Amino acid sequence: MSDSTQGAAQASSNISIIALLTAIGTGIAASAVQILIFTMIKNRLVRIYQPKTYLVPERQRTAPPPRSPFGWLVSIFRYKDKEIINKCGLDAYFFLRYLQTQLIIFVPLACLLLPILLPLNYIGGRGTSKADPLDGNGADPEVPGGLDKLAWGNISPKQTHRYWAHLILAIVVVIWVCYVFFAELRVYIRVRQDYLTSAEHRLRASATTVLVTAIPDKWLTIEALSGLYDVFPGGIRNIWINRNYDALLEKVRRREGIVAMLEAAETSLIRKCNKAQTKQAEKEEKAMQRKTGHHDTKEERARRAKNAEETAAQIAQGEGVTSGDINQVVHSVEDAIEESNRRKSRVVDKQTAMGGLAAMGKQFGRGLGLVGKAGETIVEGTKNVGGTIVGGAKTAGKGLEGQIESTSGFVKIDRDPLSPDMRQEARSRSRNDSNSSQTHFVDAEPVETQINIPPRDVSFGQSPDTPRGFGEHRGVKGPELDNIPYRFGGGDGSNDSDEMKNSWWKFWKGPSGGFASPMPHGFERDEYIQKKNFGQMVTSGGQQIIAPVKTLFMNNEGPQHEYPPHIDPDYVEDEESALWAKYIKKKDRSTHRLPRFGIGILPYIFPWVNTKVDTIYWCREELARLNVEIEYDQDHSEDYPKMNSAFIQFNHQIAAHMAVQAVSHHIPKHMAPRMVEVSPTDVIWGNMSIKWWEAWLRTFFIFAAVAGMCILWAIPVSATALLGNIPELIRRYHWLSFLRGAETALKSVAGILPAVVLALLMILPPLVFYNLATLQGNQTGKMRELSVQNYYFFFLFVQVFLVVSIASGTFATLAGIADVTSIPGLLAQNLPKASNYFFSYMIIQALSTSAGSLLQVGTLIMWILMPKLFDNTARQKWKRNTTLSTVHWGTYFPTYTNFACIAIIYSTVAPLIMVFAIITFTVLWLANRYCMLYVFRHTEDTGGLLYPRAINQNFIGLYVMELCLIGLFFLVRDDKNNAACFPQAIIMIVVMALTAIFQFLLNQSFGPLYEHLAITLEDEAVLRDEAFERAQAARLMESDHDDSDSDRDNGAALNPRVPDTPVSHDDDIELRKLRTSQSTKSGGGNGGTFNPLNPLRTGATWATRGARTLGAATFGDPDTNRARRRRRKDVEAQQLMGEALFGGYNDEIEDLTPDQRDALVRVAFQHEALRAKRPNVWVPRDGLGVSDEEVRRTERVGMGNVWITNRGTALDGKGRVMYGRNPPDFEEVSLIML
Repeated sequence: MSDSTQGAAQASSNISIIALLTAIGTGIAASAVQILIFTMIKNRLVRIYQPKTYLVPERQRTAPPPRSPFGWLVSIFRYKDKEIINKCGLDAYFFLRYLQTQLIIFVPLACLLLPILLPLNYIGGRGTSKADPLDGNGADPEVPGGLDKLAWGNISPKQTHRYWAHLILAIVVVIWVCYVFFAELRVYIRVRQDYLTSAEHRLRASATTVLVTAIPDKWLTIEALSGLYDVFPGGIRNIWINRNYDALLEKVRRREGIVAMLEAAETSLIRKCNKAQTKQAEKEEKAMQRKTGHHDTKEERARRAKNAEETAAQIAQGEGVTSGDINQVVHSVEDAIEESNRRKSRVVDKQTAMGGLAAMGKQFGRGLGLVGKAGETIVEGTKNVGGTIVGGAKTAGKGLEGQIESTSGFVKIDRDPLSPDMRQEARSRSRNDSNSSQTHFVDAEPVETQINIPPRDVSFGQSPDTPRGFGEHRGVKGPELDNIPYRFGGGDGSNDSDEMKNSWWKFWKGPSGGFASPMPHGFERDEYIQKKNFGQMVTSGGQQIIAPVKTLFMNNEGPQHEYPPHIDPDYVEDEESALWAKYIKKKDRSTHRLPRFGIGILPYIFPWVNTKVDTIYWCREELARLNVEIEYDQDHSEDYPKMNSAFIQFNHQIAAHMAVQAVSHHIPKHMAPRMVEVSPTDVIWGNMSIKWWEAWLRTFFIFAAVAGMCILWAIPVSATALLGNIPELIRRYHWLSFLRGAETALKSVAGILPAVVLALLMILPPLVFYNLATLQGNQTGKMRELSVQNYYFFFLFVQVFLVVSIASGTFATLAGIADVTSIPGLLAQNLPKASNYFFSYMIIQALSTSAGSLLQVGTLIMWILMPKLFDNTARQKWKRNTTLSTVHWGTYFPTYTNFACIAIIYSTVAPLIMVFAIITFTVLWLANRYCMLYVFRHTEDTGGLLYPRAINQNFIGLYVMELCLIGLFFLVRDDKNNAACFPQAIIMIVVMALTAIFQFLLNQSFGPLYEHLAITLEDEAVLRDEAFERAQAARLMESDHDDSDSDRDNGAALNPRVPDTPVSHDDDIELRKLRTSQSTKSGGGNGGTFNPLNPLRTGATWATRGARTLGAATFGDPDTNRARRRRRKDVEAQQLMGEALFGGYNDEIEDLTPDQRDALVRVAFQHEALRAKRPNVWVPRDGLGVSDEEVRRTERVGMGNVWITNRGTALDGKGRVMYGRNPPDFEEVSLIML
C-alpha cells in the first residue's frame, strides 16, 4: 500500500513515550479542569448534578451524596446491585456491568501477558540498539522505535521461535474472553429472569401483554383472537385491536402546537400590559418625587419589592379563573376509575340506542361468549355490563360432563363419525351456534376494539365445564362441520373434478383434495368478503403500495363528519372596552402569518404572500375547532380502519411468554413477529400496520442505506480538513475566485470551521440511524434501540477503527482488499503500526468523556442560556425543570463496545494497550455510575436486551484479532527469509473456527432465554407473589395505624391556628381533603393531587408528613433558622420544588389495588390519539386583571370548548412568570410505569 493510502493512525508509528505522555498529559489537564469545576458547583446546581435526589417520583430517588468535594466517590459504592436495578432499571445496571466486565477481562490478562510479552518483544529486538530505549526512530521507518519496541514487530528474525509464546497467550486470551462472556450471559439470564418474575414486575401490564403483528384480515376480530389464544394457562384478560388513527393523531399534534402558541401569545400580552403599567407607575412616582423633593431610600425600595413579591404570591395562591374544563384529565387513580366507568356507560347507552342487545354485542366483542366447547354461548360482553347470560343452546356434549370428569376426558363413541345421525347432529349444532352468534357477535368493539375477558380454567384456558376434545370448531360459521375433513386429504380423490385431476402440472398447488384450512371463531365467509374493501380495512396487497403515493396527492383527514359548532358565530370581539387596550396598542399584540397551500415553511420564505392574523384570536378559534373535532372523532372511533396488529393481555405471565414462542399461524410470517414486555408508552403507533413482506423490503433498503453510510461517511469527514486551508483552495480552483480579497477573514474562520463542521457530522449519524430504525418498521422503542445499537456499532467500527488504522479513506481500504484471502495480510501490515494511535485515543477519549459526563457541559449551557432566551411561559419553565437528561442506549452502548473491541484486537500484538484499557474502563465506570444514580432518568427500558448484543459484538474484536494474527504469522520471516510461523498460523485458523463454533453454540443455547421465561420459574414466582401480597397487607395495616396517629397530630397542630386565621366552610373542606389525600397516600392507595393551600395553615403539618405546599415550594418556607437557610438556599428551594411537583403521588403500581390497576390498564394500550385529553392553556395571573379577562373572553368566543386557566402561576414583582404546581392537565397516572 502506498503512503498516500495509509491510515491516519499509522502516522503515530514509532512514537516516543515522551510524545505519548505529552498527549495524555494534555488530556489529563483538560479533564482535571472540568472535574475541578464540577466539584465546585455540584452542590449549588443540584438541578443539573443531582436531579434524581428530588426531581423524580419518590421511588426513583437516591440519597444526596456528601457535600465534600470527593464524597461522591464514596457514595456511589454504597448502592447495591438490587438498588441500582430498582432505581435505574436493567439497562443502566447491565451497562455498568458491561464496563465492569471489561475490567474483569483485561486486569487478569494484563497481569499475565505484560510480564511475558513485553520482555519477549523488547529484549534482543530489532530496534533495541538505541541509546534511548523508548525514543522515536526517525532514520529508518522500517526499524521499530519508540513504543513499537514493546510490540510484535520488534522481534528479531533470528528469534522467531518466540512467536510460540504469542500463539499460546493469544489462545489464552480467546479462552478467557469466551469464558467471561459465557459466565456473563449466565448472570444476565439469572438477573433478568429474577427481575421479570419479581412480584412488583408481574403486576405490570407489560409483563402479561403480547403484541401480535401481521394478523390476517379474517383473524382480526376479538372472538377469533380470543378463541385462538385462550388455550394458554389462565386465559385472556384484555384484547385491544389497533385502528389506524393517523389522521386523528395529526390533529392532536397540531392542537399541541396551537396550545403552545396561544400560551406564548397570552403570556406575552399579560407581561406587556404589566410592563407598561409598571413604567407608567414609575414615571408618575418620579414626577411625584420631583414635586415633593422626597426620594426613596434603598430600604424603602427593598421593602416595596418585597411587598410586590408577597402580592404576587397571594395572587398565585388564589383560586384564579378557569373555563372549559370538562374533567377529562384524571388527577388521581380514583378519577381514572370513574372516567373508565363513565366511558363504559356512554358506550352502553350509545350501543343500546343503536339497536339493543345486538349492537351491544357489537360493542363488547363477537367471540367472547363462545366459552363452552360443547355448544354453550355466553355473551361475555353483555355479562360485563349486566351479568346476563344469553344463549343456552346446549347440546348432547353437556350431558357427558359427569362422565368426562370421572374418566379424565375419555368418552366411548359408538357411532361411526360419518353416520347420518352424526352429520345431522353436527348440522343442528352448527345452525344453533350460528343463530345465537348472529344475535350478539356482530362486529369488533368500535371504541379501540377492546374487551375485558374473565379468566378461564387456569390449567387449560377454557371453561371448567368444557371437556377437552369436544367442540374444536365451535362458532365456525360458513362451512358446516361435515365439510371439515377428518383425515389426510379429506377423501380418496374419487369425487375430484376432472379439472383438478388434469392439473398435475400445477406443482405449486400441491395434490388435489381437501386440506385443513383453520377458520377463526365466529368467522362468516360472506361477511368477510363484504368487509374487504378499502374503506373498512387497512390497505393490503397492491393497495399498500399505492397508499403512500395517494397520500402525496390527497389530504389525509380521516373520516369526514359534520362536526358540531365550535365557536359562537354571533360573538364580536370588543377591543375598545378590553382591559389590555388601556396599556398597549393593537399593533403590540402577537401576530403571525398563515401558510398558504398548507406549506408550513412558506411564511418564512415569502412572508408577504401569506395572510397576517392576530395570534390570540386565531388560536382561540382553531383550538376550539380542533377540540370539538378530536373529541367527536374519539367518540366515533369505529369509523377508522383497523390495523393488522393487536395487544393481547393474559392473566398469567407465563401464558404471555408461551404465546410469544408458539407458532400462531399455519402460513409463514403471518401473526409474526410477536413481542412481550411491551410498555404502553413505548409503542410506535405509526408502524402497527406493516405487513411482513413490507417489513422485509424496508429492512433490505435500510441495511443498504446503513452500509452505504458507513462506507461513504469518510468522504465528508475527510473533506473537513480542506476547510482549514481556504486560501490554498482559492488559489487552486478558479470558481472560488469571488472569495479573493477576503483571505484574512477566511483565515480566522478556517481555524474553527473544520472543528464545527466535523462536530456536526458526528452528531448527524445517531439522528439518522434513529430515523432509519423507525422507518424500518420497528413497532416499539425497545426494538428501535436494538436496531440502532447494531447500526451505530458497525458505523463506529468501520470509521473509527478500520478506516483510521488501515487507510486514509474507505475506498482505499476497499481497493486494498483484492480478494477475501488478502484480508489477513492487509490487517497484518497495517494494524500493528496503528497501535500507538489508539493508546492516546482511548485514554484521551476516556478522560474527556468521563469528565464531560460529570460536568454535563451541554446541560449546563442549556440550563444557563436557554431559559433566558426561550422559556417565557409557565409550561416552558415547568418542562425545563422537570425534564431530566435521558440515555439513548442505542448510541450509548456502541461507543464503549468499540473501545473493548480495539483493546481485544491489540491485546497480543501491542499488549501495552491493556494498561490504557484498564484506565479507560475504570474512569468511565466511575463517571457513569455517578450519572446513572444521580443525573439520568430512565423512563423506558429494554430489560437489559442490549447487554447480550454488546457481548456478541465483542466477538468481532476476537475475530479481527485472530485474522490479524493469522496474517502476521504468515508474514513472519526468519534470517534466511523463510516462512517461520506457518504452524502457528494454521493453529490460529483452527482457533478462529472454534471461536465461531463457540459463539454459535452459545447463542443457540442461551438465545431463547435472552427474552423469554422458562416454565420452571412459574411455581417459584407464584410463591413470591403470595409472599409479596402478605407483606403488602402487613404494610398497609401498619400504615393505616400510623395515619390515624398522624391525623390526631394534624388536628392538634391545626387547632391553635384556627382563632388566628378565620377559616371558611370551603377552606375546612379543603383541609379535610388534604388530610384524606395524605392518609390515602401513606396507606398505599391513591395519593391526593397537589393542593395549593395557604402555607400558613398547612405548612407545618405537611412538613411532618414529608410533602410541601405551593407556598413553601415557590415563595419561601417560614424557617426560623435563617443562617442555615442562607447557606443552603438554592438546594432547599430545589428540593422543595421536587416535593411540590411529585410529593403525594402514587408512582408505583404496587401501591394500587387490583381494581385500580385494571382501570389503568384498560386504557393503557389504547392508541395515543384516543387517550389524548383536552389540553389546558396555562396563563399567568396578574394584579391588573388582564389574565382574568382573557380567560372570560376565551370562554365567550369558544363556548367553553377551550380549557384555559390561570391557577398556580402568576407574574412576580419584576414581571417574570413563576409557577408553584404542576400544570392543570398533568395526570398522576403518567408517573406510573405500566
